[in-house]
Amino acid sequence: MESFTAAGNLTKNDENVSYGMGQEGFLHETQAGKAIIVFLALQGVLIICANSLVFQLFATTRYLRTKTNYCLVSLAVSDFMSGCVSLPLVLVCSTTFSDYVCTSMDLFHRFQSISTILHLLVATCERYFKIKRPFKYNILVTKQRVVILLAGVWIFSLSASLIQLTWIIQNLEKEMVDRLDVGYAAFGLVVLAFVPFFVIACIDGHIFYFIHKEKKMRQALTQGTVLKKQERLKRKQNDSKALIIYAVMTVTFVLGWFPYFIMSLLQDLDYSVHFTVQIILLFLKLSTALINPLLYTFFKTDFRKALQAMLEKDNRSDVSDELITTTV
Repeated sequence: MESFTAAGNLTKNDENVSYGMGQEGFLHETQAGKAIIVFLALQGVLIICANSLVFQLFATTRYLRTKTNYCLVSLAVSDFMSGCVSLPLVLVCSTTFSDYVCTSMDLFHRFQSISTILHLLVATCERYFKIKRPFKYNILVTKQRVVILLAGVWIFSLSASLIQLTWIIQNLEKEMVDRLDVGYAAFGLVVLAFVPFFVIACIDGHIFYFIHKEKKMRQALTQGTVLKKQERLKRKQNDSKALIIYAVMTVTFVLGWFPYFIMSLLQDLDYSVHFTVQIILLFLKLSTALINPLLYTFFKTDFRKALQAMLEKDNRSDVSDELITTTV
């Protein structure tokens, strides 16, 4: 299991790191540490605001309630929890050094990492069926099945992260606990991180190839009206854009969460990680929860249109209020 000096916990007990407080201390006891706390708190506020905007757009815009967006909103819930649960646990653990809080932080980080990659896997598979099997898509992929699948993602993610408690709460020998921790960390890196990423990469590559091949075939054919061609072209462009967004989100996951899995394994093998590296990796890990909502809010066509409509509506309301005030 990730030790209390891992990337989530920012207590400084590395002999090679000196912040004017000796070998061991808490983050809030130095000026640099206080600056880090303020920066992380600001990042948490941005995460909460960005994902709250996604919730508001989804709740107030009917055409956003598609099967694809159910996956994205469920992912936004996971990202939202990063700002309102994960980051506070990091800060409390780093300023109190409570075993209970630090263990909760570690388990929640594991839960969030599994949830994120599985949400991306479900969203990518949904897009694959929509592009490759358009006639069977509406029959096989229903909203009810998507909701059930997403519920399964949450249950599996929670179960896979809490399984560590089965040997943490038992009075096992330290050697046995260490062996279980190393095995679980290796399992998490390979099965819960690399395998889903590999599947997503294969699906994305296959879809990009399919879209490129279909584009060439479309250019070679001259039948069909111009309007139908434009409609098909617009639909394929939207599919390509959505796929690019998913691919970027997947790369963001790799940059933000793969180091977490690797560092957890290294620390279970008693390798120390420099405090500065911990800070950088923590920032990258939390940044995924901010980048994801920004990607599909500002780059996904339907979310961007909904955002523009909401802003225009607010502007019209402000103008109306100003006219009424001027008239009175």
